[in-house]
Formats: sequence, structure tokens, C-alpha cells
Amino acid sequence: MKKILVNIFAVLLCATAIAQSESDALRYSFYMPNGTARANGMAGSFGAIGADPSTIGFNPAGMGVYKSTQISFSPSFKINNTESSYLGSSNRDFSANYFDINEASFVQAIERKNDNVGLTYFIWGFSYNKLNKFSENISISGINDHGSLTDWFAARANGINYLNLESNDPFYCHPAWETYLIDPAAPGDNEHYVSAYDSYGEKQSQRITKKGSLGEYNIAIAFNFMHKLYIGADLGIQSVNYRQNIISYESREGATSGPKSFTFEDYVRSTGSGVNFKLGILYQPIEQLRFGAAIHTPTSISMRDKYSTSCSMKGWIPRTDNTLADSSASQNSPEGEFEYNILSPFRANASICFIPNEHILINVDYDLANYNAIKMRSEDYDFATETNNIINNYKVGHCVKLGAEYRLGALNMRLGGAYYTSPYKSSSPNSNADTWLASAGLGFRTNYFFFDIAYSYMANKYVYYMYEGLVTSDPSKIKFSRHQISFTIGCKF
Repeated sequence: MKKILVNIFAVLLCATAIAQSESDALRYSFYMPNGTARANGMAGSFGAIGADPSTIGFNPAGMGVYKSTQISFSPSFKINNTESSYLGSSNRDFSANYFDINEASFVQAIERKNDNVGLTYFIWGFSYNKLNKFSENISISGINDHGSLTDWFAARANGINYLNLESNDPFYCHPAWETYLIDPAAPGDNEHYVSAYDSYGEKQSQRITKKGSLGEYNIAIAFNFMHKLYIGADLGIQSVNYRQNIISYESREGATSGPKSFTFEDYVRSTGSGVNFKLGILYQPIEQLRFGAAIHTPTSISMRDKYSTSCSMKGWIPRTDNTLADSSASQNSPEGEFEYNILSPFRANASICFIPNEHILINVDYDLANYNAIKMRSEDYDFATETNNIINNYKVGHCVKLGAEYRLGALNMRLGGAYYTSPYKSSSPNSNADTWLASAGLGFRTNYFFFDIAYSYMANKYVYYMYEGLVTSDPSKIKFSRHQISFTIGCKF
């Protein structure tokens, strides 16, 4: 029965021996910008309002609304909560970023003396905006009576002679073999494997720690034509920094053969940089109404991953006299390094801002990204499996953001909400992994100084399989939420 089970698992496994997958490409293509506190208080809905650094990376034409020079800086405080449910067991985890930089910018507006004919202002500037934050801690545990990580190792190793495991798969199969987690499927069979367990019912747990961010440096110019037409262009330079550590643990109480417990640790650090170009336009036909639209070219991101694994086991190890010894074994992989390229999708957005009077403004943004068009390339690997997974699982993503601001003298009050559709197709287990965001904020603004504060709450749900490629009937269900308080301080001159 165990051989049949392992063969079924083998069909479901990703055959690559590297750490990269289509989920990595999606991670660096999905944006949830964290800009100024003013924009955050309106859920990031600022596309047609303009005159805020957050718009530079969304619609650079918004920079054309500036009429003065401005400097701003936006730190934030984030608290992340995660709840998991697996095999009837629930866990909660927590992480925090006590000081994080969301935005920093400098913008200069240069007035053109032309009696309101033609070009009225030329504006240039540069900024940093955080496009996404990856911090998340996940704890998963449960009693599994029908599967194990050892099955994953056995299925992955099938077809490889045990003498070649170190050269063919030094990160997973070889550590599992050296620590007695997998056995030959039959005496004398050197290429087929089964779990070293004689029965299931082990306690499984997994601890996932994610850290890092995706940021973008923007160099932009914009033109203001008679306060009616605004055109802007931006060169975006992205920076990726991501770390992930997964510690998987299994234990079997009272085991009289095979492993009694083992720990497998999988670590990866990813760094990269990319470039894109944005072009935007705003048009204000009447004083109370402004329309905006922008396009973003795909971002070409050059990535470098460094990764390693380690495995340690306590249990019954066979001796040369065919008896068992209560002992332990451990094995560390070498450090792997891999360079590749991700081409994130083309993006487009549209906005409308309604300004009924001097006290109220309301803005709606719509953003589109075709995640189905993500590409992965490397000189050393064809990414055929990952490309098929992208085509079969990812779709066009949509985002709608609504924000409002009420001005009462120097005091501004803000509310906002945003909805991000799942990037997964309906056939995927994560087709309902939508993201919701709600926010509120306050601001104090004078002719020369401004201070803003905002609170935002983000939540989503998704399905996670503890062993990538091993799709069982018992996935982990994850609920993730983030509380953020952001501040912006700035001056105008």
C-alpha cells in the first residue's frame, strides 16, 4: 500500500531540484503599496488626486499637480497575525515590524511664466515607495494518520540510484537518505524508495518565517498644461530582499523502528533588482472632476537565490549485524546559488476624482495586472514546469480602491477601502484568496508643514500545502491579517 501511495505522490511532485517556483515570481509581481500616511488613510486611492509621492509609482502624471517643492518621509509600525488550521488543530502566530520605511521623497515644481498658455509647470522628483512587505510567521501542527514528509522525500528520490542522490539532489533526497528517513523499496532495489515509517499517526509541525520587502525607487518628470492636462513619466528601479526559513518537524511516540523524530530545515535568501517604465495622464475638464490613466511596462527582475537545507533524526538506525541502535544522524547540504530572471506582468490603471467643494474629495482607482503573463528565465534551467503552472493557475488580477477626504481648515479626515481579487484561477485551491483593506487617517497641513497619521487593516485567507507539490486532501487553511500605523512628516517651500 505504501508503494502505491508514494507512486501517486510522485505524479504530483515538482521535479526540479532548485528552490525557485512560480510562487516566487508571483510574490514579486503582487503589489500592495505602502506610501504616505495621507494615501494610506484613503486605502491608497490617490490616482487622480495627485500632489502626493504615492502617486509617482502609480500614475506619474499625478506629480504634475504639485505647485511647490516638497520633502516627505513616512515611517510605519506593522503587526502581523496568522491563524492556521490543519488536521483539526489550530495555531496562532505573531510578528511585528517596529520601524519600517514606507516612503521618502523629494519633488520640485518649476513654474513657467507664460500667461497660462501652454506649459504652466515642469515638475521633477524622486521617491522610494514600498510595494509589498513579506513579513509573516506561520505555525502549523496536527496528527497525520495517512502521510508524512518522508513520503515526499521517497517520491522525489524515485528513479535515482542511491549512489547518485548526493549529486542529483543534495538539498532534499540526499539528507533524507543519510538520516534514514527513506529506505529501499525492496532488498537490492537501488532506485526506488519508501518512507522509513512502518505506520502513520505522527505529530507534524511546521514553522515558516518570512521576512523582507519589495521596494521601488522612482525618478520621474511631469508637465502641467494650464491646470487641465497633466502628463508624467517615471523610471522605476525595484529592489527585492526576501528571506524564508521553513522548519518541519515530525515525531512518533513509542516507535520501535525507523525515526522517532526528525527536523528538516529549508532556508532561502533572495535578492534582486529590476527596471520598469511608467507613463501616465491626468485630465481635468472641469474644476470638480479629474480623470487619470497610466500604464506600467513589465518589470525585468534579475534574481539571485542562495539556499541550503539540513536534516537531523533521532530513532532506530540499522547496524551491520541487522540489529537496531537507538541513535541519531544529521546531514547538512551545501549552499546552493542560482541566478534567474523574472518578467513581472504589464499593468494598467484608471482613476477618477470628484471634488464637489473645497472641503470634500472622493477618489476611485482601478488597477489591472495579468499574472498569467509572468515569465521566468535562466541560462541553466528552462522553467517549463513553472511556466505551465503559471498558465494553468494564474489569471488577471483586479484591484479597486475607494478613498475620501474631508478638509476642515488645517485638519483633514480620511477613510478608505480596497479590494484585491485573487490572482489564482477558479480551478486553483486559492481561487478565493482575495484581499481586503480598510483604513482611516488624520492630517494637519499648513502652507509650509504637514503631518499625517493613518491606520490600516488588511486581511486575506489562503490554502497552503506543507510540502510543495504534495497535494493531499488536508491542506492548511491560513488566515492572515496586518495592522499598520503609518506617519508622514514633510515640508513645502
